Parts: sequence; structure tokens; C-alpha cells
Amino acid sequence: MYLEKLEIQGFKSFANKNKLIFPGLVDGEKRGLTAIVGPNGSGKSNVADSVRWALGEQSLKTLRGKKSEDVIFSGSDQKNQLGLAEVSLHLNNSAAVKRGEDSPQAVETESDLDQILRSSPEIVITRRLYRSGESEYILNNSRARLSDIQMLLAKANFGQKTYSVIGQGMVENFLNTSAAERKDFFDEATGVKQFQIKRDASLNKLESSYENLEQADMLLLEIKPRLRSLTRQVEKLNKRSQLENELRTSQLNYYHKSWEEISGKLDDLNGQYLEREKIKLDKDKKFTKLNDELNKIKSTDYNQAIGELKPRLLELNNAKNSLLKQLAKIQAELEVNWEAQGQFDLSWLSGKQGELTAELEKNDHELSVLKNDRGREKEKELADELARLDKAMAAAQAELKSAGDALPKNRRAEKTRREINQIILDFLKRLEELGALEDLNELKTRLSAAREEFKDEISDLLTEENAAKLETIKDLQAKIIDLNEARRNATDELNACRLELSGKNERQKILAEKKRQIENDLNDIKNKLSQKTAPDKSGDASQAKSELNSKISALDKQILALEAELAELNKAGDEEKSVIFAHQKNLQNLQTEITALNGELSAIKINAAREETRLEDLENNIRQAGLDLGEIKKHAAPADDLEPEKALKRINDLKNQLEMIGGIDPETEKEYRETKERYDFLSAQTDDLDKAIKSLEEIIYELDLNIKNRFDAEFKIISEKFNDYFKILFNGGSSKIFKIMIADLEKEEEAKAAAKAAETAPNGQSNGQMSAGLTAAEASVKNATEDKLKKIKFLRKYNAVGLAGIEIQATPPGKKIQSVAMLSGGERALTAIALICAIISANPSPFVVLDEVDAALDEANSERLAKILDDLSHKTQFIVITHNRASMRRASVLYGVTMGTDGVSQLLSVKLDEIKK
Repeated sequence: MYLEKLEIQGFKSFANKNKLIFPGLVDGEKRGLTAIVGPNGSGKSNVADSVRWALGEQSLKTLRGKKSEDVIFSGSDQKNQLGLAEVSLHLNNSAAVKRGEDSPQAVETESDLDQILRSSPEIVITRRLYRSGESEYILNNSRARLSDIQMLLAKANFGQKTYSVIGQGMVENFLNTSAAERKDFFDEATGVKQFQIKRDASLNKLESSYENLEQADMLLLEIKPRLRSLTRQVEKLNKRSQLENELRTSQLNYYHKSWEEISGKLDDLNGQYLEREKIKLDKDKKFTKLNDELNKIKSTDYNQAIGELKPRLLELNNAKNSLLKQLAKIQAELEVNWEAQGQFDLSWLSGKQGELTAELEKNDHELSVLKNDRGREKEKELADELARLDKAMAAAQAELKSAGDALPKNRRAEKTRREINQIILDFLKRLEELGALEDLNELKTRLSAAREEFKDEISDLLTEENAAKLETIKDLQAKIIDLNEARRNATDELNACRLELSGKNERQKILAEKKRQIENDLNDIKNKLSQKTAPDKSGDASQAKSELNSKISALDKQILALEAELAELNKAGDEEKSVIFAHQKNLQNLQTEITALNGELSAIKINAAREETRLEDLENNIRQAGLDLGEIKKHAAPADDLEPEKALKRINDLKNQLEMIGGIDPETEKEYRETKERYDFLSAQTDDLDKAIKSLEEIIYELDLNIKNRFDAEFKIISEKFNDYFKILFNGGSSKIFKIMIADLEKEEEAKAAAKAAETAPNGQSNGQMSAGLTAAEASVKNATEDKLKKIKFLRKYNAVGLAGIEIQATPPGKKIQSVAMLSGGERALTAIALICAIISANPSPFVVLDEVDAALDEANSERLAKILDDLSHKTQFIVITHNRASMRRASVLYGVTMGTDGVSQLLSVKLDEIKK
């Protein structure tokens, strides 16, 4: 297998798609050497990074980045950034396919990866990364997991973390790593990496099998007692049958009688409730009807009608006043004419008639206003309010006296009670005396003083036994004072209203008498005027005056009609208020009746709820007894002489007998069968796990043997080749690699630990001691599993080779040093190159990428390295990134990497073998 083609697109500086085609066999035996050259910063090392990235490298530090998207072309001044990086490795596998055809294997035993390696002439490994963070691996156009890629590479002798891709600085860093870190390098160098992966997977399966076996054994231990118990319980099932039948019959009789009794009471209460509910509904309907009528009455707006009539009345009055002014003017003219003719008596009578007419109209208007006044209705409302306050006052005074009588009856308490009663009586007497005061402000001041005095006197007499009555007495006292103040205010307002009504009545009498006098005077004047004859010269004015009087009379009729209509509206409004008051009183009475009915309904509800609770408890007991309520209801009535107490006692006796036998589930037999089946299944699973564990242990043993044999053989070859290449590169000297075994390092620590354990815990518990809370059998299973898990832990730590690390010794010619830490930079580089060449010679990778590993070498050593690489090219394919001319001269293909102003790397290629020909 060798690398045939490398495709790069969007990776780091390779923005455009680039292909690097590598030669196959050269001269029939060598795989050839490909050199990649170019100036610093042109992107040569990005080729090595792309190969390492495609092989599954996860370390961003190794890839010279900080985050995963750093491997995607980030753009430049002349080119935008890309959203995808993709690298594809095309591996030529035709030789392996040919070998597989010559010696076919049993395909049914192959894994998918083995089949790909055996039958695919070309293997394409592709890795893609999107800027969104999504990534994928593709193997031969099919998506694959990273673990599959790593296993495939291990089977094909790739080492993506070690020597397949050797970058700048990795040569010298290899020597700086610890002995334990070098061990991982040699796992891949010796070709045992794939077996190590299989071994780790087998160990994981073995650990899981041990844990599953422990769980199965623990379940078996848990099931065994239950299985024995179920066997005993099944034997008791038949004995319970007779007692259960008797218990069922007794329960049916008892619960049926109890259910009928409670249901009868509940039905009676429900009937009472429905009866009162019907009465309440009738009253609710009446209440709603009255309320609707009240709202309908209130909806009639007499004020609006009155407001519409008043402007019309004002307009008529204004028109009348205008006519009166004209009449006065004509009258004045007539009087002037009469006086000029010597008719002074006509002038005086006419003027007097006008004055009396105006005075009569004023008198009639005032009389009409007094007749329409609502003083009587207001007086009645105030009288009713005062009666209500008197009734409330009497009730509060009786309650206050009762509170005093309720004090304790011992000797001291009796004396205190009499004193408190006397203080209360004195206080009530003072309230009656204060009721005669006329000044409201003085009344309030003296009431406040009386309240404070009462509070001081009553508090001095209170003891611990009657202190609980203090708040009630204080509240009643405050209530009486407030009622007294309200009563006083209502009395004052009623007296004022009555005084006002008396004055209005006297005024009506005076106005009525005055009206009679004015009417008599007008009649006299009219008679006198009718006996006298007006001069002929005033005929036109008299006619105009007559016409104006006719118009005024017409307006008076209209005004009187409007005033009568207004009076009717005012009267209707007053009547409406009376009706509203009556409806409100009826509504209040209905509300009181409804409240009483609600109280009765609440009491019935409480009793019904109590019976429902009893019925619910009974139904719960029925369900808890495993009986059906429908069956209880349909059950034939027991004998009339059934006594519930005796029946309940018999039921309890039967339950006690059943409890003594034991609560056996009727499904016990079924559970027994299921438990037996589960026990047999777990036993079979345990056998299978034992077989699987034995098989895995054999596999691990075979892998350990294979790993150890192969590692030791390859390690010996690498050690010899390392010394040979060291001598070639250094023109002499010696080098050596040797193994550091874990057992050797820990012997001393184990001895110390054993001595310390013997001293600190001479009477310590053994591993087989029973764990807290576990039975002896469970502890035995758990301890056995812990021993097996310790064995797995040992196998993980002490690998198949038992290797703790690899140590390197190097002695250049003419020097006595052995530690690599004391070598110079160039010596360290040559030593590392010698070791890498030895590994490649002993266990060649399909291809090796060397990224400027010769940068620290002088010209002579570069020539030696180039010669070694040329010699090794018949075993592996070399891709060398270099500035060294010696390496370039040995190359079959030369790729040049350059970078333009757009920051994008470009490739140029030359086939040197064709040029030589």
C-alpha cells in the first residue's frame, strides 16, 4: 500500500483544489521519494498538516491552531474566506488485493475493515469540516466513525500520532518525552497497536461481563428466598377459601343494611332541601320581579320631562311680559289722553286695575309653589328613621345590660358585677339627660367626656376573670353613643322640617286671604270702569288695548296649562318615590325571608353532607373490602333481626383469622410460576456469561502472547537498526534502547506497602470479609467480583508486555556521555533521526511524511540522511518537505509551493526521473 494521490481543498492556505500525485514503484523496486520545496511561509508544512488531519489528528496544537475552524481557509485581502475544508488520501492497495486473491481467507470471519483491506484496490479516506462546526469522515464514499478510521490505519501499520507524519520540532521533542510516553510510540512502531485496541475492547467487554454476572448472581440470591416463600404460600391458598366465603356473605349483609339506612336519611334530607329550595326559588322570582319593576319605575325620568317644559314656560312668560309692556305703553297713552280731556278717574282706575292684576298673578304663583312642596313626605321619612334609631338604641342598651349580667358569680366577681351594672345604669341615665341638650357641638363634647369617664371607671373594676367582657362592653358603649348622636341629628332635622312646614302653612293662609281681597278690588274697579264711557278719541287705543288683553289672556291660559302639567309631573314624581319606597320595603322583607330560607338550606346541607360523608366512608370501606357497590345494592335484604354491632364483630373475627393464616395473594401461584421461570432464565444467563468470560479471557491471553512476542521481536530489530543508523550518521559511536518494566519499578514500593500494612493493620479485615448490610452469600459474590475487577485493573495497568517505558542511551564517537539530555542540538536531531529510520526499516509504514526534519543538519549529515532515505525507499514511500539540496537530488518528483498576493498556496511539479532520462 502506498499514497497515490493527495487532494486538498479549503485547508489552511490551499483555498483552491490541489492534487499531489505521488509515484509508485521506481525501477521496479523503489517506491520513490517526493520532495516538496518552497520559500518560507509559502504553505509547505500545510501539506504535512493536511495528511495528519486526514489521518484523524485531534490535537489543535499539533495542527498549529487554537480552534477547529482554524484549518479552514480564513480569507485574505483579495479572496473571501471559505466555509469548508476537505482533504482526501487515495491509497493504492492493489498489491494487498492481489495477495488476498492468491491466499483467500474465510470471508464470513472477516470484519468490514478487514474486507476493505483485502478486497479494495483503492482506499480513499476523506475528512471534511464545515465552518458551522459539523465534521465527517468518509471511507470509500461511505460515512465512517473516527474509531473505524483509526482501526483501519492500525491494521495497515499507520501511526498517525508517531512516525507516519513527522513534523517540525517533533524529532527533537521525541527525545524530550518521558519514558512512559515513548511506550505509546513503540506500540505503533512495533505494529501491535491494532492488537492493543482489540485487547482494550476485550477488557471492556470482560469488565462489563463481570458486572453483569455479579448482578445476575445477586438477583438469583434475592429470588431464592422468595421462591421458597411462594412455595409455602401456595399450600395455604385452599385453607382460606371457606373463611373468605363466610366473610364475604357477612360483609354483604352488614354493608347492605348500613347502606340502606344512610341512603334513607339522605333521601329524606334531599326531599326537605328540594321543598325549601322550591319555596326559595318562588321568593327569588318575586324578588327579581319586584326588583325589575323598581328598576323600571326608576327608569322613568320625570326630571327630563320637567326640564323640557320649563323652557317653554319661560318663553311664554317672556312673550307675556312683552305684551304687558305694550299694554302698559298703550295704557299710559290712554291715561294721558284721559287726563288731557279731564277724565282723571278713568286714568286712575285703569292704572289700579293693572297693578292689582300683576299682584294677583304674583300671589297665585307663590301659592302654587307652596302647594307643590314635598315637605310632608320628607317629614314622614325622618319620622321613620327616628323610630328605627329608637328601636336600635333600645336593643343596644339591653345587650349592654346583658353583658354586665354575664360576669362570673363568685363573691368578688359578684360584687364587681354589681358595681359594673351600676356604672352602666348611671351611664345610660346620663345619656338620657344629655338628650335634652339643644346645642349639637356641646352634646358631642359631653358625650365624649362621659365615654372616657365610663372607660376609666369600668377598667378599674375588671379582673382576670371578667377581662374577656371588656371589648364587648366597649363596643356596645361606642355603638350606643353613635346611635344617640345619630338620633339627636335626626330629631333636630325632623324639628326643623316641621317648623318649616308650619311656616309654609301659615303663608298659604295669608296668600289665600290676600287673593280674595285682590279679586274683590278688581271686581269693584271693573264695575266702575264699565259704568263710565271712554272718549271717542281714544277708540283706537282702546281697541289695541283690548286686542293685547285678548293675547295676554290666551298666553295666561297656555301658561296655566303648562304650570298644571308641571304640577302633575311633580306630583307623579312624588308618587313614584312613594312606590319606590314601598317596593324597597317589600324587597327588604323578601330578602329577610330568603336569608332565613338560606339558613335552613345550609343546615340541611350540613346534615346531608354529614350523611354523605358517612355514605362515602361506607363506600370506601366497601371498596377496601374488595366488594362491588352495585352488588351491595342488589344484595337480598338480610333478616330484620340483623344486629350491626354483632355482624361487624363477626367480620373482624373472620379478618383476624385470615390475618393469622397470612395475607396470601390469589395470584401467588402465577407469581410462583413467573418467579421460577425468571430463576431458570437467570441461571441460563449466568452460564452464558461464564462461557463468554472464559472466551474473553482466552482471547486476552492470546492477544497478550501475540503482542509480547511481536513487540519483543520488533523491539530487538529496532534496537539493532538504531545502533546501525546511529553509527552511519555519527561515523561511529554506539546507541542503545532498553525497556523499563513495571514490575522492576514497583518491587520496592510493594515491599514498603506490605511492611506498612503489616504494621498498621495486624488484625485487619480480609478481602473476603462480609460487607456491611449484606448476607454471607451476597458478600461472597461481591468479593469474588471485586477480585475479578482488580484483575482487570491489573491487566490494564500491567499491559501485555509489562512495559513501563522506553529509555534511550546514545554515545557519540569520542565521548563518554550516555544520557540524551547531555547531547547537543545537532546530536539530538541525528539520534532521533537514527531511531526513526530504524523503526521505518523494521516496521515500515505505507508512507512517511518528513516535514523539514533535516533543518538542523549540516551538509554532510544531510547527505547521509538522504542516502539512508534512498536506501529505505524500497520499503516505504517518503514525502519530504525540505530546503536541502541533497534531499532534492534524491527525489523522483519535485513539487514547488508558492504563494501569490492573494495569500493562496499554489503547486508546481517536476518529474526528475523523466528529466534524467
